Amino acid sequence: MHITRLSHLVAAIAVVLFTVVSISTARAQGTIGVAAVVNDAPISVVDLVERIKLVAASSNIPMSPQRSQEMAPQILQQLINEKLQLQEAERRGFDVTDADIDRAKNLIEQNSGLPPGGLDQFLAQNGIATETIRNQIRPQIAWQKLLGSMRREIQISDTEIDDNLERIRSNQGKPRNNVQEIFLPVDNPQDETKVYQNAREVIRALEQGANFGGLARQFSASSSAANGGNLGWLYSGEMAGELQQAVNQMQPGDISDPIRTIRGYYILKLLDRRRGDANALTDVRLDLYQLFVPIAANTPQDEVNTKLGILQNAKENADSCESLANVAVDLGSEMSGKTEGISPNDLAGPVRNAVANLDKGGISDLIKVDGGALLVMVCDKTEESTLPDRENIRERLEMERLEILARRKLRELRRNAFIDIRM
Repeated sequence: MHITRLSHLVAAIAVVLFTVVSISTARAQGTIGVAAVVNDAPISVVDLVERIKLVAASSNIPMSPQRSQEMAPQILQQLINEKLQLQEAERRGFDVTDADIDRAKNLIEQNSGLPPGGLDQFLAQNGIATETIRNQIRPQIAWQKLLGSMRREIQISDTEIDDNLERIRSNQGKPRNNVQEIFLPVDNPQDETKVYQNAREVIRALEQGANFGGLARQFSASSSAANGGNLGWLYSGEMAGELQQAVNQMQPGDISDPIRTIRGYYILKLLDRRRGDANALTDVRLDLYQLFVPIAANTPQDEVNTKLGILQNAKENADSCESLANVAVDLGSEMSGKTEGISPNDLAGPVRNAVANLDKGGISDLIKVDGGALLVMVCDKTEESTLPDRENIRERLEMERLEILARRKLRELRRNAFIDIRM
């Protein structure tokens, strides 16, 4: 691999970025020339400029000459990687059709809340050539097809899954965290400083208002990039030690400094945190019917006894939530009614305690509250394990192994390639 004249390219990008917009793509291609050559295949300066504009627009990064200079080397390396990935996939016989690209564009629109055709409209509004997004999607799909063929090489044992489940169970009482990630690999020790500087640039962009998900889609080397870096809700123990330690010290909304692991640098964002429950291996959801009888503070005692007697009679004779609902109609009780899919943790203390040990069809004792008294019946009760199932764990472990294989393959491609960066 031969790499030259990167500094000349960086210095020229800012000028090109602010002059190329007014020039037609065909004319610019011939006038401005080639930014890099990858195994005899060119990457034009127009390609680079259009990608910079796409990254800026999709990540909400305010563009300036300085910012374009800072972003250019990293984005050019990404374009080089994509060129290598596409070349290898094509060499191995994996083609990408227009239908493949259209499906990917539709998925981007769905995930971004855009209407059909909204992605092309977004590009046009930001002065970005429509072909830019297709040129980004094509190597991504090709590479995923190639990696799919490598998946058969990965074997996950039952013992590995058992160990993973046990680690999650042992951490059940600890908080769960909703996390986003951006991963920048260090595939060569010589790239250590450059990758760290790239990570700092990403953080600076985030501090200035850039969208985390947008940057993850453009720069992250993790499989989560397609989902904006979103890892979802994770139990303690599901992340590598260095990452878990960092998350434990963060508050919702925080973005971490670059975190060095054996694989490279991670940038994490903690979206939310839920408290843990050492006894809760299941997620319980209740459908409840509440029969409420209002009792004012100055109500005579004989009238209070009458109303409590109505509730007691309902408790002894009601055999369903519909029966309680009929009593509520007869009483004209406007504060009676049904609540569906509620967690016991979200109930008020007295009600939570009253229904804690009830099964479906069970009815509580009388509960005295401010302004009256009530009964609560459990209309339905569902319990689902809060632990990931074995297939989900197998899938996650396979993806982790596949990412390692993918980075190893890309290192091999770069090592064997002819890459000439020029201006």
